[in-house]
Amino acid sequence: MLIVNTAGAKAVLENIRTSKQSLETRLVFDLTDSVNYKIFTLNRPNRLVIDLYNAEISSSLKSSYGSNGLIKQIRLARNSRNKSRIVIETTEIVFYKVEKIPKGSNKNFRVVVDLKKGYEGSRKLLASSVNRNEFIVAIDPGHGGKDPGARGSKVIEKDLVLKISKRLKKLIDSEKNMKAFLTRTDDSFPCPGGKKNCAQLESLNERISRAKKGKADLLISIHADAFTDPTIRGATLYALPDSRKVSKGSAYKIMYRPKTKTNIKLKSGVSKRSISNLKTHQVDTHDQSIEIGSHILNAMKKDVRLRKLSPREAAFAVLKSTEIASVLIETSYLSNKNDEAFLVNPKNQDKIAKAIVKGIKSYSSDAKQQLSK
Repeated sequence: MLIVNTAGAKAVLENIRTSKQSLETRLVFDLTDSVNYKIFTLNRPNRLVIDLYNAEISSSLKSSYGSNGLIKQIRLARNSRNKSRIVIETTEIVFYKVEKIPKGSNKNFRVVVDLKKGYEGSRKLLASSVNRNEFIVAIDPGHGGKDPGARGSKVIEKDLVLKISKRLKKLIDSEKNMKAFLTRTDDSFPCPGGKKNCAQLESLNERISRAKKGKADLLISIHADAFTDPTIRGATLYALPDSRKVSKGSAYKIMYRPKTKTNIKLKSGVSKRSISNLKTHQVDTHDQSIEIGSHILNAMKKDVRLRKLSPREAAFAVLKSTEIASVLIETSYLSNKNDEAFLVNPKNQDKIAKAIVKGIKSYSSDAKQQLSK
């Protein structure tokens, strides 16, 4: 629950405006004066509720408004002498942001509500992994160019991970209904707009952009680790739950999601017989980056020493897009002589690549089984 206090006299809600893009919807509430307001969310159905204190609703406004973008319905009501309520029913659980804009050049005090799809990447991964369309993987060899990454005694991270990534691409391309592409194919530092140089964050965002442009269903970022303690060793996989894909401190928050026995299901009215042609909007799911990461780790543990047996959470930039499922794999430690010896061996690079492919296929098989129940 969020309470916002703004000084002001009694106000009138005069107008409601909505606009939408593919993954976002905006509402603007125009009021004659500043108000105090409280925000909370409800489920079944999913609702964002805004209580306006000491505010009236103009007689020119309707009591309800129909769908637009992520909005299923908007309802207005005067709950008491001192409170008016706006109920925004959404089509799904969303990220939301509410902010005030004081009077200025615009004569009105405005309350602006931004809604953003919260689980698009998870839905796309699930649907694409079970239907008969081509499953596309973006492989991101970490670092590159001016950024060498970790250094071992025999190899530099940027060179090693490019070799592993190329092996992984070749294996994925050999699978039926699967293909892959690299965010960099040589010793370059990915930058937007074809620039030869850019800041670190620009490059990380460019890698995500390339994955989206390539219509990837999954982004896999390949790295090798290093640490001051040379005894530390083993591979680690990182992935974020969808609720953590918005930056800490961001104005966006996510609606509460009730706990369920499974986080994979078909939406109401979708037949199990349609799985082979399943579309993103037909599934309800979340945290699939974590799920596919678990399958990849389970496949890796046979041939690759693991530091952690389950995905770890870290706010790496390449993991934070809500629009694409993603994992980052630290294949092992270059600061450990045994790990480095393992990683520079081409046969072991193949083992890592094969395990990743096996994990992807295992996730797909498990998802089909769950959706077919």
